[in-house]
Amino acid sequence: MLEKSSSGCRTIELTVLSGEDLRIDRRLIKKNAFAIVQTDTSFECSTTKVDESGGSHPSWNEKLVIDLPMHARFITVQVQCKSKSSSPGNNNNHNKIVGFARIPVSDFIGGYAPENYLHFLSYRLRDAKGDKNGIINVSVRSLKVAADQHASSRNYLSTAPRLNVQGYVPACSGFASGFGAPVGGVVTGVPVWCANRA
Repeated sequence: MLEKSSSGCRTIELTVLSGEDLRIDRRLIKKNAFAIVQTDTSFECSTTKVDESGGSHPSWNEKLVIDLPMHARFITVQVQCKSKSSSPGNNNNHNKIVGFARIPVSDFIGGYAPENYLHFLSYRLRDAKGDKNGIINVSVRSLKVAADQHASSRNYLSTAPRLNVQGYVPACSGFASGFGAPVGGVVTGVPVWCANRA
């Protein structure tokens, strides 16, 4: 759980709710799914508990408090299936990767909703090949943002270099094996109700 407070950040509460129809190589997984959450500007990861009995429809309902920089553009959620000889967050494991989704910050920040509005979002999980391997359900809300950060964040965004989002590969070692898609081929998360685009 990430609870640091730093300049130019807002604090959000992201709850990893559940997964649906999780697959690896088109086969439904049987157990031991867990999720890893990371922002596109951080080396740190948050990990849920392992669901040992939910099979291909795991339920975590786990709240993660995350420091989200004002210039962050994505939150990445990756689902893995724990192997018998490893544990979540272990850098030397052989966990199987179900898939990942990149959640645009614009899906829950900005617009007409109040600052602390609770958003319920669902995204398709895709593997490195782009295959659909299930759905991840989350909720997100902004907890707080310092008043004096608004002006500084606007100034920062006007001068900050653009992030190479499509070429970005998470630095967290838990994502190192099999996580990234080829540069220029990353699939951005699209809510599953956007049937024509998902």
